[in-house]
Amino acid sequence: MITWNYRVFREEDGDYIIREVTYGDNGEIIGCTKDAMEPFGKSLEELAQDLDAFQEALQYPVLTLADVEAAIANQPSKAKQSRKTISHAELVKKLGLDVEAEYESNDVALVHTTT
Repeated sequence: MITWNYRVFREEDGDYIIREVTYGDNGEIIGCTKDAMEPFGKSLEELAQDLDAFQEALQYPVLTLADVEAAIANQPSKAKQSRKTISHAELVKKLGLDVEAEYESNDVALVHTTT
């Protein structure tokens, strides 16, 4: 399950900001927001909850964008899932369709078949 939380980041100029960090199924960092986040809420209660989440970010180690990029780069690549797909030609053959005419115009292929 993908999750996220706020984390403190140290910028190249030495400033500190808070970003959202996204984690994959195994808790590995898979991304973060480009820009700093601001507390937000549609009510005072929601704003207070968001401020609490910002405070919680102070409990975790400070990150840099380089840390996130390295974490992503060091992740093993996921093997492509095998799909059982077939080409259009294979589908036409499998369905026993007889292609009588094919007309191509402006990157659009129109195929007339008889059943």
